[in-house]
Amino acid sequence: MKHTLESIAGLAGVSRGTVSRVINELPGVKPKVREKVLEIIEQTGYVPHPQARSLAGGKTGNIGVIVFGPKADFLSHHIFYEVIQGIQEDSAANAYDLLLFANRTDSDQEYWKRIGTRRKVDGLIIMGEHIREEYLLYYRQQRIPYVLIGKRVFDSLPLACVTSNYRSGVYRAMSYLLNQGRRQIVYIRGFLDTYHEDERYAGYCQALLEAGIELNPALVLVGKADQEEARCQMKLLLEMNIPLDAVFAANDLMAFGAMESLFERNYRVPEDISVIGYDDIQAASYFSPPLTTVRQNKKKLGQEAIGLLLDIFRGDLDENESKDIIIESELIIRGTT
Repeated sequence: MKHTLESIAGLAGVSRGTVSRVINELPGVKPKVREKVLEIIEQTGYVPHPQARSLAGGKTGNIGVIVFGPKADFLSHHIFYEVIQGIQEDSAANAYDLLLFANRTDSDQEYWKRIGTRRKVDGLIIMGEHIREEYLLYYRQQRIPYVLIGKRVFDSLPLACVTSNYRSGVYRAMSYLLNQGRRQIVYIRGFLDTYHEDERYAGYCQALLEAGIELNPALVLVGKADQEEARCQMKLLLEMNIPLDAVFAANDLMAFGAMESLFERNYRVPEDISVIGYDDIQAASYFSPPLTTVRQNKKKLGQEAIGLLLDIFRGDLDENESKDIIIESELIIRGTT
């Protein structure tokens, strides 16, 4: 049986308006009544239509920003808070408010679903490393339009995405190192099996190929996008006494970790070994020496994502249509090269 507001109200012995107030998390419902309605919704698996969640039946004026990642404290992440600046500026300019969500994987397996059923948003901007196709299919079934920051590839699911040109950014950095005469260049990878890491690694391989340098698997490390992991992996490589004269790390934190190991072994940066990172986080320019890095335009990622979502709201872009916006990155040369 497909349940409706009326059937849920009948099972709970309350009015349709009471059920609507519970779903929309509005005041005016006694705690015991609210608890009973929520219990019946849970038992029946009832999922309200997004447009029916508003008592007035109109737009909410809210945009949700979700980050699916390994930690819930995403606002402190060096990438996300700058992206959110761009989202906030352009959403406010278009009279939208933001609701911020982070997945609670350990404590609440179904939180991602309730974002679509209990929150009042007109659309979503979705970010993070742990985006699953199941989530995107569900939001589409609920007819909640969304835009992704960071390219995702699901064969059966057309998506609107905003992403940096990771491949060209790494290629530009590698070309700079190669023009400096560096030939044994370590590459420290981030999260494997993701679009952005595959693209970065492709830029590394392309630059080596065009320079006539054979790829040496021993110089490819996996740092898991973590400073301490990169430090440990670089330490192990140095203990093997494999010749190297440069390091490219797929994010700035891993570049910091790599340099910590280099300094422990008394290598000089950049005299002995050049180092380049990726992202240009705020700490990059304050490191000693200041880090050469590939700068993502993180604020523009957020602004372009809002632009795509507004296009969907206006009907200029179908919510089932694929569209990619790719933003170029910039090589910022500092003291580590």
